[in-house]
Amino acid sequence: MTSVYLVSGERDEKGYPIVEKIALKGESKVPVGGRLKNGYLVGITRDGILLYDEDHPRPDKPQDPKEVNIAFWGGHTSPIVALFLNKEEAIECLNSSGLQNCDSRWRKQTEETLKAIGENHPVFILSKYSPISFE
Repeated sequence: MTSVYLVSGERDEKGYPIVEKIALKGESKVPVGGRLKNGYLVGITRDGILLYDEDHPRPDKPQDPKEVNIAFWGGHTSPIVALFLNKEEAIECLNSSGLQNCDSRWRKQTEETLKAIGENHPVFILSKYSPISFE
């Protein structure tokens, strides 16, 4: 893990959800203050957070990001270590050593965040094909 992103359901002037890098350890192509672009939905997968558009919109439920042709994917992050509702905890995680994808040290915070998002959020889509898992 080298970055912390602030992810918001609010949208910018182009209508994109706000996914902004707020902290960085080491080097990255996306600087602090940089935003992910090119997508109207925020996919949350074990492989990372990504903006995307649906290639076959459905009226009942948005497409899972892993169901969508990658041509409809926008910006994305590296794999997820943990999800947080609290910025300070996210920075503490960033500064920890030995981080791994879906790091069990932050299981509680990640599960709380996923619960807060819920199954039917209009912007954040939790992937059923690449779910956040601590197994």
